[in-house]
Amino acid sequence: MKLNRQLVLLFLAALLPLVVLSAVLGAGALRQGQRAMVSDAQDRVSDLAAGVGRELDAQVQVLQTVTQSPMMDGKIDEARYDQMAERLLRSRPLWRALTLSDPQGQRLMDYPLLPGAVPRKVIDKASQSEAARTGRPVIGQILSPPRLRPAFVIFAPVVRDGRVVYVLDAVMEPGALRNLLLSNRLPSGWRAGVIDRSFRIVTRTIPPDAAGSPIDPDARAAMVRSPAGFYRAMGWDKTPLVVAYRILPGSGWSVHVAMPRAMYEAPFRRALWLVGLGAATSLMIVILFMWLLARELRIRHKEAAAQEEGRRLEGLGRITGGVAHDFNNLLMIIQGSAELLKRRVGDERAGALVDAILAAGQRGQTLTRQLLAFGRRSSHQPVSFRLQDRIEALETLLKQSVPAEVAVGLEVPPTAWPIHADPDALEMALLNLAVNARDAMPDGGQLKVAASNAVLLRGRDDGTGLRGEFVALSVADTGVGIPQDRLLQVFEPFYTTKPPGKGTGLGLSQVYGFANQSNGAVTIRSRSGEGTTVTLYLPRGTTAAVQAPRTRPADAQRECGRVVLVEDNPDVAEVTQAMLSALGYTVSRFSDASTALEALEAGEVADVLVSDIALGPAMSGLELAQRVQESRPDLSIVLMTGYSEALASGVSHGFPVLAKPFGQVQVAEIIRRAREARSDAAPSEATAPIAG
Repeated sequence: MKLNRQLVLLFLAALLPLVVLSAVLGAGALRQGQRAMVSDAQDRVSDLAAGVGRELDAQVQVLQTVTQSPMMDGKIDEARYDQMAERLLRSRPLWRALTLSDPQGQRLMDYPLLPGAVPRKVIDKASQSEAARTGRPVIGQILSPPRLRPAFVIFAPVVRDGRVVYVLDAVMEPGALRNLLLSNRLPSGWRAGVIDRSFRIVTRTIPPDAAGSPIDPDARAAMVRSPAGFYRAMGWDKTPLVVAYRILPGSGWSVHVAMPRAMYEAPFRRALWLVGLGAATSLMIVILFMWLLARELRIRHKEAAAQEEGRRLEGLGRITGGVAHDFNNLLMIIQGSAELLKRRVGDERAGALVDAILAAGQRGQTLTRQLLAFGRRSSHQPVSFRLQDRIEALETLLKQSVPAEVAVGLEVPPTAWPIHADPDALEMALLNLAVNARDAMPDGGQLKVAASNAVLLRGRDDGTGLRGEFVALSVADTGVGIPQDRLLQVFEPFYTTKPPGKGTGLGLSQVYGFANQSNGAVTIRSRSGEGTTVTLYLPRGTTAAVQAPRTRPADAQRECGRVVLVEDNPDVAEVTQAMLSALGYTVSRFSDASTALEALEAGEVADVLVSDIALGPAMSGLELAQRVQESRPDLSIVLMTGYSEALASGVSHGFPVLAKPFGQVQVAEIIRRAREARSDAAPSEATAPIAG
């Protein structure tokens, strides 16, 4: 009987894991299938969102290029505006109209001309007001006027002297966006759409288009909660759907990709079959129980090992900062000792060896600072740079943009000032000018780029309207030239003298916009048959002054005074004390903050407190500095640390902080500045007499 019970228990024990295993396999199949579809939907919505974003950005950039046109300066010539609008609408088939309005929403110019009975206020007044208020382009909502095809409006402010003077808007059809959705070739039964920021349909892949119709409330609620994710909805044909979406940054528009819910839940039904099959099969494979048990034990062992490895790595992460701090302390000892040794040795070879030690320590210092300050990215913005440093790259760029029959010359004198501009945008401007020069010299010629310094006086500077110091960058060719009656139009968007299909008319517009955005200007000189010269005036930049090698002050300039040094690392303390003593200070050394505080409160004579920040759990150097600042306001305080976080906290509390490792020159300079700052602040901290 006992044996039978054991056999029954063994049977049940063997059957239960197998049934559970079947369920796990089914759930795994469900999750795997759904994950595959979810991943596919996410990838498709990301691709479509990127494509729609690029399409909208391209339309916005074209409209912004128009707002940079000199035609928009001051009072606008209606005839020139109509010519420009006609060219623009001809090159953009999906653009329906171009309207110029004032910041209050009053239409000033329309192309094509609207009937007089149409109200003078712009359509989508809310979006137009937002563009006028913020000074940034705005993509409006989808509109479905009676008897007209659906369209949406992009508003671009015309900014002059820091204020919005006009708002230019383009009425566009969403056909390009629908074509973009269709080009993705969604799986059978899937569908996609674009929604504007007012939660209305712009376009979708399945008929009817339903542009302007509000979206499902569940979709709206999901978009309010998160900029990307999933929601369930009911299609217009009553098909239950699971929808992935992503909101485009900036415009507030969103892209949605939907799959039938039945397709999404199909893996679940397959999982049920797997569970049933697993339960039936488990009755026939009881003999595999011991193997499964051993397999489970092995899996558990691996999981336990993985968890242990995770805990170990977590511990390593926690001590990374401490390792970097200790490494900085070691570098402090090496560099400080080498610097002190260098001041004592007289042998030239010994001095060279010490220099090598110092150089190695400096490289180690750079390494630790990089490790403690990772992930920092420079923002893309205008910078000061020297053209002399980019001659080779610019010459290569120019030669690659013209045929061999065109001789390229680049002259940048050593005395040319640095430029303050966006280097990438400058290269693009030069490339556009070189391409224009190439097209103007079909039989070959000369292309010359030259830089010179220019001091401009407003009103006497050949029409640039600038005042101050600039670098003039001229691009001259020996091509066919431009007639005088066309020179005023060459910077207008979409204006080109080239045959159809040979140019977009945006090259010189980009040059003009780049010059204005760089707080500079551009001029052009040309005659038919005599070539063309385009000159960019870019602001003079600044460069960091070359620092002379820092040396220790002469003995005649030695400091005097008493320093309380608090450092828990005896080797670092020894080196720092030696540096301070060599500077002429009398040093009292303590290894912890509490002992140092007691000594100072007991009347320890001192002029300066120099303390490490990381001194242990009892009291940090920062807490010591704050306590001493309250009890001894006459005392100058300097902190030192090897932690980047501690460095930031010390600076945020107003204390000067030395980053380890440091040299004698640095410690002398920071103490001198701390004592000068304390001396300057002393009169204002004097106690005021009490009236009575």
